[in-house]
Amino acid sequence: MGKHYMSLFTNEQACIKALLELHNGGCDIDCDPMFFKGGFYKDGVNVPKIIFDINPRVEFCKEANAENLPLAGASINSIMLDPLFIFGIHGKSAGYYTSRTMGILKDFAELERHYKAILAEAHRVLTHKGICIFKCQDYTDSKTTLTHCRVYEWATAIGFYAKDLAILNIPQTKVYNGNLTQRHLRKTHTYFFVFQKRGRRHGK
Repeated sequence: MGKHYMSLFTNEQACIKALLELHNGGCDIDCDPMFFKGGFYKDGVNVPKIIFDINPRVEFCKEANAENLPLAGASINSIMLDPLFIFGIHGKSAGYYTSRTMGILKDFAELERHYKAILAEAHRVLTHKGICIFKCQDYTDSKTTLTHCRVYEWATAIGFYAKDLAILNIPQTKVYNGNLTQRHLRKTHTYFFVFQKRGRRHGK
């Protein structure tokens, strides 16, 4: 097994491979219920054996909602979650590539509801000590929302242990409105949490 001393990456596949080697015994991801076009899976990162999307773009992907998966409880060892991160239509946000191709959430309340639901479902389908790799991004549009801080809170409240956190920085993928005067740092980085199922959901 190789050793990875750095938590900052500039290549998405290198980031995912490092996390799988360290936290998933080098095995492939079992399930990706937000597959979209499968952009994660190249350069040595293999397509999971179970893939879903709420609106499949590729013929071998089955239709399912990540909030309610057709999987038995405690039936998989690993899952990848890559939810939408842009919310609220302001300025030119509706024209961003991510908004046009994947969608946009109505507001932060919808983001919170959706993130909590997919985290709870991931917790349900994972085996004990199974891992959830959760990609998220902070968002600035007139004000900054530190989404990754909230994701940590929601995941740990459900019963996940935040085992690791990697940062991916790809400046060319920045999301911003060039017609506005800059008042915040442009968010060119995303986070990859590694959550491990340890306990039970609160109240269960």
